[in-house]
Order: sequence, then structure tokens, then C-alpha cells
Amino acid sequence: MTDRRVPCAACGAPILEGARKCHACKRWVVEPPGSPKFPRAALITASAVATVMAVLVTTRESPVGEAPPLTPIGPAGSSSAAGHPAPASIGPEVIEPEKRRPPADPTARWKARELKIGEVHPLDLEFDATGTDLFVSADDATLREYRIKTGDLIHKASVPAQGDHIRLLFDRYVAVLRHQDAGRIPIMDTTAWDRDPVLLDVGRSPGDIIALPDGKSVIAATVEGKHVIRFELPSGARVADIVLPHATGQLFLVHAEGRPYVAAMGALSHGGQPAGAWIDLFDPDENPFGATRRSISVGREPQAGAVSATGGSLFFPDRVSNSATLLRVAATTVTKTTPVGQGPVAAFLLDGDRWGITLNSAARTATVVDLATMKVQSTLMLSGEPSTGVASPDGRTLFVALGGLEWPPKGSGVAVIAGDPPKVVASLVTGQGACAVAVARDGSRAAVANWWDKSITVLEQ
Repeated sequence: MTDRRVPCAACGAPILEGARKCHACKRWVVEPPGSPKFPRAALITASAVATVMAVLVTTRESPVGEAPPLTPIGPAGSSSAAGHPAPASIGPEVIEPEKRRPPADPTARWKARELKIGEVHPLDLEFDATGTDLFVSADDATLREYRIKTGDLIHKASVPAQGDHIRLLFDRYVAVLRHQDAGRIPIMDTTAWDRDPVLLDVGRSPGDIIALPDGKSVIAATVEGKHVIRFELPSGARVADIVLPHATGQLFLVHAEGRPYVAAMGALSHGGQPAGAWIDLFDPDENPFGATRRSISVGREPQAGAVSATGGSLFFPDRVSNSATLLRVAATTVTKTTPVGQGPVAAFLLDGDRWGITLNSAARTATVVDLATMKVQSTLMLSGEPSTGVASPDGRTLFVALGGLEWPPKGSGVAVIAGDPPKVVASLVTGQGACAVAVARDGSRAAVANWWDKSITVLEQ
């Protein structure tokens, strides 16, 4: 050891060069006696292993937020068979809904992306209550649930028949409607995919089904059977039943005389031609069921309609007369009618019931009606033949599938209508055969089922 002094690396105090410990801060300048010695090769190896493990941990996708299936999907119905990896069975976990807000401006830019769903043709679709998953009925007589973010098939169940249309009831049950060659409506409990669906025996040609405010009762109607029946879920028990003089294809839940009423829309035909249509209004809690109903004439061939935000009015088109009707049912019945485009197939309400819109298939247009005056505000040109549509729950946006009325549908595309007054704010490309459309509860996301392309087009902002 020399008399030369150097600064301590820890405190800077001068220490003799070669000293093993600083006399000022008492820290070891070199390794203390008895400390373990690590060869340089071992240190390099340990560092490399730590680096590799860090990469593996940070690049692995976390399963948090991805729901496992409630029950394993068999080989014939696995996600792998549908072109997606089978979801891992990692036990139950709580899924947080996506934190999404409604679009600040429905007229802002919409983007489309496509989800392939395997080898089946989609028939109809509905969003779940959170807006993160899609229920899809397919032509192989299955009901499926897809994760929108990834496109993964997470649940699948067989049902007695293909689902022409599906309905979400009480945010839990999915009703599968087969309008022809069927006499029952399967009700799938989406919290128990391993159980068979409950079958509601409704009679020939199920037409429609709606949920009542009590959280357990549903009303179902049949076309050929002419029945309107009340059931209770989850048991599927039949509570009441009436037979109407005409085929009932549509049901609405409205408000009349200060309480919920059922509006059953039905029609008669002679020689295959429409001969008149009526809406039967009745309190579903009456005993006997439907005893004091009143019938209202509503033209010749009414099409799919909409209920106002207050529940006191119905807005619907008539395909034979090329007109639209606003029917007030809250107290005294009042009917107002206006001409619209040729071949109207559906009607919707926007902007707090200020605007009524009809989709006119033959004319390939949408007619905007000012409901305060029942005068046509404008006629919107569409880039294809409209087949169906859906309005967002807040009444700000209307999504229109442009597949046409031919079956299977040949057209493609979706139009987005919004604004004040309403206008076409976007025309987006979809797969071939756009046959059904759905919208999430917050209005931030919509989806179109494409029959020929076996795909789902998701619309987002």
C-alpha cells in the first residue's frame, strides 16, 4: 500500500490508495471478507436468463378481461373449428364491461372492420348488454356468442331450428324465432350455456316476442296460429292465452291510460292479397287475459314500426299504400298519415321523436318526416336497396343494411343516418349479403351480418 490518497467512491473523503474500507463512511471499497464470489460467466448467464424471462412476461397477453367459456365447447362446435383458437378454460372470472362513451358526434367518421365467423351463414345478431359481445344465429341451427374485440367464438349452443330473428330479453335470455316450419320459440339462458334452451310452445309460425316490465314475463305471438300468449321465465310456464281473428306478426310494448299495454299488430288476406290490418291494444295484467282489448284499423299491409320514447305513439309504414302512419294510443286514439317513398319496409324514430324515417326498398331511399307536421322533410338517396335497420337507443343514429329483400340477399353495404335534420353521414362497405344489423346500447358500435361472406362487419368511431 502506498501513501497516495484517492477520494472514496461513496462519500468522497480521501483514503489511502488500495484501502479496503473508508474510515469516514465505513463503507467497503472492495468486497468484504467472506463475501461469495460469482464467476463472470455465471453473472452473464444469470443476466441473460433474467432478460429472456422479462421478454416472455411482458409479451404474453394477459387473460384479464377475456371471458372463458362457461362450459367447454365440443370438437364439433369449438372455436378452432370456426377458425379461431379454442378459449382456455382457466376458471370463472368477473368480466368488466368496456368503458366506452356514446360518440360525442354521430356524424363523425365511422370505420368498418370485418370478423370472419367460419363456415356458417349468419342470419341475425344482437349485442349483449355490455356491448362487448355479439349473439349470432346461424343457418346450422346454432346460437353463438362472439367476442367483438378479438372475433373469438366463446359460446355455442344448438337450438331446434334456424333463427330467422333473435331477441335479447331482460339482458339475459335470447329468444330464437323461426317464422316458418316451427311451433316453438327456444329461449337460451346466456348465463348457462351448458343447459338446453327452454322451449315456449306457441303454435304455428312464431311471429314476435317482447318482454314485460316485471322482469320475468314475455308475450309471444304467432302468425298462422293467431295466438297471443303470456309466459314466465325461466320456467317457460304458460300463464295466459288468447286467439285473435287475424295473424299477428308484430308486438309492441306501449303506454296507454298510464300503464303498460301490449299492441299486437296483425293482418288478414284474401287470395294471397292483403285485406286489412289491425292493432289490438290490451292490458297484459287483465284477468281474463285480453278481455277488454280494443282494435284499431291501421291500413292494409303495415311493416316494421317503432315506439316513441314515451311509449304513447307508434310510427309505421304501409307497403301497399306507400304511406307512413303516426298512431297515438296514450288516451284517445289519433291517427295521422303521410305519403312516403315506394315500397316502405320499416320505420324508425330519431332525435326525441322529432323525426320519423321510413326505409323504402323499391325506391332505394329513406324518407324523413317531420312528426310535428307530418310533412316530408327530405328524401335521402341510399347506395343500395335497404333490407332492414336499427336505431340507437338514444335516438341519434340509424344504421341501415343494404342487402335488399331477395333471399338470400345479394346486396352489400350499410348507411349511417344522423344529424338534425337527418342525413346520410356515411356509406360503408360490408360483406356480400347484408341481412341484419344491430347496435350497442350506448350507440358507439354497430354490427352487420353478411350472409354470403359468412362474416360480421363491425362499425366503430
